[in-house]
Amino acid sequence: MKKIYLFSLTILLTIFSFSSANLLTKNDPEYHFKNLGEVYLKYPIYADLNSNPESFENYIHFSMDLKYESRIMDDFNLSGGWYRSTEINEVLFRDFALENGDLFTFGIKNYYSDYFYAQFIADFRVADTSYFTYENYSLFNLPSLVYISLDFPTYSYLSYNKEDLSFLVGRVPLSYGPMKYNLVVSDNSPYYDTLAISYSFNDKLDYDFSVLSMVPLLSKEEYAAMDDEFIAFRNAFYNGLNYNPNEKLFLGISSLNQVAGDLPNPVNMFIKSDVGVYGGYIKIIPFWGINLDTEYAFNYATLSTGYGLGISKTFDFEGAKFKIGVERYEIQDNFFSSEYPYDNLYYRTIALSPDARIFFDYPFGFKYGEDSQINSVDLTLAFEKGYFSYIWDHGRNSKGMINSNIFCFLFDTKLGDFEVKWKSLKNGGEEFETFLISYGFEVNFLLP
Repeated sequence: MKKIYLFSLTILLTIFSFSSANLLTKNDPEYHFKNLGEVYLKYPIYADLNSNPESFENYIHFSMDLKYESRIMDDFNLSGGWYRSTEINEVLFRDFALENGDLFTFGIKNYYSDYFYAQFIADFRVADTSYFTYENYSLFNLPSLVYISLDFPTYSYLSYNKEDLSFLVGRVPLSYGPMKYNLVVSDNSPYYDTLAISYSFNDKLDYDFSVLSMVPLLSKEEYAAMDDEFIAFRNAFYNGLNYNPNEKLFLGISSLNQVAGDLPNPVNMFIKSDVGVYGGYIKIIPFWGINLDTEYAFNYATLSTGYGLGISKTFDFEGAKFKIGVERYEIQDNFFSSEYPYDNLYYRTIALSPDARIFFDYPFGFKYGEDSQINSVDLTLAFEKGYFSYIWDHGRNSKGMINSNIFCFLFDTKLGDFEVKWKSLKNGGEEFETFLISYGFEVNFLLP
């Protein structure tokens, strides 16, 4: 292990990482500075490349996390089991393992000009059950390889973006709409297996389409609830039309149509299926740069509804941007769930952990699930190479009271990202709280 550490340290001291990427997510230090500079109604967003290679450039990528975590409150344990489904509280607490458990990554990146990018990154982290049962191990004190999660990659894709057309295929987070927790498709899941296409008809009207493919497997109890014969097929299709007549008004309508147990046809891909959601949003910037956002959505099978309201203001300073925002959400019961397993509007992934094969079910839309009322406060101070952010969510969901606090500082040091994060979550009678300091070293070797 010492030899690995010395070898890695030698590389890190002699090679700087390639700093550009095609897509920017909230895990990138420069994301918030770019995101607060314009109106973005899709997530993730495209980055600005520092260089535009005229021929293909191929890189070998490697990164490694050095970290310290203090567990201030440890009153949640993720139970094991074989091919079992999960509830909303387990999904919410799992974020601790996803965000804090990074070990190392290895893969390839490929650039061509400013419109083509591809990457395949195997990202290894502490397994979900290992994280909650034991501790947040690093690469240097990991007791055994069996403590590593086999749920990878979580962020690998091929993308094209030129003029009026953009598309990406792979495993990425997705969200559509003006709010932090959008109601039709939001980035609750760590990733979607997707084909996503966007086309701009002109500078006022554009269209989004994506196919979201999920695990079609069911638990033993869910199989018993399936009365008729069915095909092990489960996909969702998103359609969104966005219109901005001027710089102060943005309008959109969208649908999420799920096709499960049968093969899709054009009607249930683009118009209506057996189960799904219709939604719409309005974003107004009336004066002084104040943003007024509203979303409304309803499940057209159960007729359950949900809405979101938000107000925010971004202040521009020299080399910095500061945003303050407040949002309110209410989602009725049965907005996502159904007695028939294939009619549940949850994006299902499977996580392979020691002594466990767990189906994690993420609501396609609102993060905290159905039967919920949440108020959210968001403060962000963004710089070109980093940001401070604080998010406070308070209210209730189907599991009881919600109180969530996330403070994060993330900064790009060229050799990697330095992060300080305090995160706490209470849901019902369960609570978990951590303080994390980490340094993610990253290098990219240019291949001849």
